[in-house]
Amino acid sequence: MSVVYVHVGLPKTGTTHLQDRLWRNRDLALTHAGLLYPGNRIDDHFHAAAHLQPERYLDWADPAHSDVWPAMVAQMKAWPKASLVSHELFANAGPAHIRKLVDDLDFADEVHVVLTVRDLARQVPSVWQENVKNQRRATLPEFVDAIAADAAGTGTGTEPFWEFQDYERIVADWSAVVGAERVHIVTVPAPGTASGGDGLWERFVRVLGVNPADVTAQVPSSNKSLSAGQTELLRRLNDRLQPTDIEWHRYEGLVKGVLIGEYLFETREGSPEALTGEQLAWTAEKSAQLVATLVDGGYPVSGTLDDLRVAASGTGDAPTPVTSDDALDAALDAIALWAKTAPVPIHRPALKTRVANVVRRVRRRLTR
Repeated sequence: MSVVYVHVGLPKTGTTHLQDRLWRNRDLALTHAGLLYPGNRIDDHFHAAAHLQPERYLDWADPAHSDVWPAMVAQMKAWPKASLVSHELFANAGPAHIRKLVDDLDFADEVHVVLTVRDLARQVPSVWQENVKNQRRATLPEFVDAIAADAAGTGTGTEPFWEFQDYERIVADWSAVVGAERVHIVTVPAPGTASGGDGLWERFVRVLGVNPADVTAQVPSSNKSLSAGQTELLRRLNDRLQPTDIEWHRYEGLVKGVLIGEYLFETREGSPEALTGEQLAWTAEKSAQLVATLVDGGYPVSGTLDDLRVAASGTGDAPTPVTSDDALDAALDAIALWAKTAPVPIHRPALKTRVANVVRRVRRRLTR
């Protein structure tokens, strides 16, 4: 039977790690489980998701990659067993986009949808930090206030959090097209609970009918987090590096690729900025509402919905406010690592200077 699984995120639920590991294990999955992970390049799934919504992802829907999705569809159509498409940009697909994608997969006997979901207590600060890595300037309290107002219907919608994280809406939109029994929830294990082969990877591949013992190729951990001081440093730096100040390709290459990827990740000391007790209370209330919709919907779950519930308040001390000194220390650590490890430039005098030096040497010889 031909089955296509569409993994739609959510973003910041380990999706990058899952996709890297799926790509590394694609031959094993095909051989041992009959699961096709289509595409000729690892980023083909990204291009497929971007081209599903070209009006939303205008900058990413490059015409040079417009043939990626048709090629992936052709690969899946020619495969008689199970296939998987995975990218978190599918998370904010609307009903019309969902119908178009499912229509493109009309060759399949069944289309299933997979959502990876993590509790809001970890998800909110993680999404906020990812935003800071992408030129956003809001503090964590400002971010929480904005998304809480949006959830209550009184916000301005300036923070695009719920369009990717409102899994109540996302499961409803997809189940309206494929059926609730074919919308699978994979919960990210709560801290300290994953054991005995029950991590996110194992929960995920079991939904696809794959034995975790058959797909064992590992990948390095990716998408690391920053400490509170490093995030504050970057947030303040963003005041000087808005889209009107710097082109995105320079910000992505230099700030994300070099400053964050080569220096901040290597000098991290301390924990990420955390939610306060009041903020945790809000996430607990909102999580209870969201989890209730999953219970009522009867969606199949890999893991446990208890992983998505949030305690109303923390048991430890209140998080220490981040300071200017924390940001300064993070900057000094990064600069020190740069000074110790960066290639030393080779000093070559300018051409004009080199020519002048030759002339002087000739004059000295003539004089002698």
